[in-house]
Amino acid sequence: MGILLSELIKMPCLKNAKLVAGTVKDENVYVEGITIIEVPDIANWIKGGELLLTSFYSIDKDIEAQKTLVKELAEKGAAALIVKISRFLTSIPEDVIDLGNQLGFPIIEISGDTKYIDIMYPVMGEIFNDQVNRLNYYKDCHKRFTKLSLKMKGIDAVAKTLGDLVENPVIILNNELNPIAWNDEKYGSIEIIDDEVKSLVEKDFPIYGLKIKMPNIDDIIYTAIVEPIQVLNEIKGYLAVIERNRIMEDLDFIALESAATTLRLEMLKDVAVKEVELKYKGDLMDDLINGRFDSEESIFGRGTLFGWNLKRKFIVILLNISEYGDYILINKNLSEGIHLLMEKIKKRIDRVSYYYTTDYISINKGDNIIVLWPVEEKCNIKDAHATIKEFGKELKKIISNEIGNISVSIGIGGLAENPMEICKSYSEAMDAVNFGYRIFGKDSIVTFEELGIYKLLCRYQDREELNKFVHPALWTLKEYDKDKNNELIDTLEKYLSCNLNAVKTAEELYVHYKTVLYRLNRIRELTNLDIEDRGKMLEIEVGLKILRIIN
Repeated sequence: MGILLSELIKMPCLKNAKLVAGTVKDENVYVEGITIIEVPDIANWIKGGELLLTSFYSIDKDIEAQKTLVKELAEKGAAALIVKISRFLTSIPEDVIDLGNQLGFPIIEISGDTKYIDIMYPVMGEIFNDQVNRLNYYKDCHKRFTKLSLKMKGIDAVAKTLGDLVENPVIILNNELNPIAWNDEKYGSIEIIDDEVKSLVEKDFPIYGLKIKMPNIDDIIYTAIVEPIQVLNEIKGYLAVIERNRIMEDLDFIALESAATTLRLEMLKDVAVKEVELKYKGDLMDDLINGRFDSEESIFGRGTLFGWNLKRKFIVILLNISEYGDYILINKNLSEGIHLLMEKIKKRIDRVSYYYTTDYISINKGDNIIVLWPVEEKCNIKDAHATIKEFGKELKKIISNEIGNISVSIGIGGLAENPMEICKSYSEAMDAVNFGYRIFGKDSIVTFEELGIYKLLCRYQDREELNKFVHPALWTLKEYDKDKNNELIDTLEKYLSCNLNAVKTAEELYVHYKTVLYRLNRIRELTNLDIEDRGKMLEIEVGLKILRIIN
């Protein structure tokens, strides 16, 4: 990066130099090289960061050419222009000085008896020494962090080593910006002030100027330098240095980048290990839910490898995640995918389930999360289902508040007394979530038992076969209701569920009692149904359920 112009100007070789335009206090102006210019088209050959020496020899009488040169050098990012006064150029023109001030471009005047070589050699030596020092520091950082990686010290050691190098708090965060490691435990709690973190991630790599507080220490707002840790095109976490003790300097960024590289390797290793572990866990779960194993002892042994205690009673819960397209689109700048969304949901499951049960087993399978919910010996199925429903409601609320508007439907199976019965409970949970979605709508939480007669009806794969069980009167009502928002069918269905009580039906539908009576009379007129005939109404009720499945 070079040497700061503000530091270079203090060198003995420039002690008699005079700043006539611009400023040398800008902490972002670095000198990366030095050269002599005596031709006006030099701007075509510079890259930026150069300290340029001239006497305006070829243009000493052409003020416009001098101004053009100053403007082009400023646009090209030159560090500064040193102008040597001579018998041809007795002073720098006021117009050139004014332009330098307007552009904020440093113009420095030196006396005619100053030799270029007396400036060039010391400056080049300083730049060379800086590059050597930078290279040595880079090698030292690389060596230290590589050693950590080879010895598999983990991310805690990365945070501690970087903290020692930059003399500031260091925090490693996960992809949800929650701290997971630090160089001192007192830094383990932070509060991010910036609301637009996602836009910062999209705009800046690393993120400069993220504002945070450390509530465990004080109420001061600090600036954090944050480096996103991207692995396999996904952001797995962030490395943050909080400028609490001192402002980050040039060499500190070398240490930060070395630490970030090591952290990427550590997270890549974690990804590889987790992928292998998930594969074998997935294979085990597949065998459980499909009943593909020879004996309970063999499945117990396989479970023990992953810390799964399968010698318990379980209820299978199936969470189906849908309507997440908008969420993925909004979060695409964070390399968000469905698998990362599922991981976020699993973290919420961990948090919420803590208050209901311990040691549950879960695994992702496509758009579903399969959960084996342990049931205590003395707990009956009714109480277990009630607990799971409460858990489901709280989980859905937290997902809505913290993740966003996605659909989570939950199906709950029956009790599996042993591993052999897990496949049956899983099949029931699958029916509950699939048919619950179709019958009760999205975001439903349904047990298999609650499907009632639907358990029988849903077994029919042939819809044409199901149509045969629909009373002709319902097809008449369905045709009539096409342009009336299903008001007659919905009224009839609610009337049956209210045990033929018109008053209660009106309350449930939020309509007037006489409106219900009118609709019931209209149903009689259209279908000639005797609504008071219980036997006939049973057939109608079954037909209504079939229509709901078909629709």
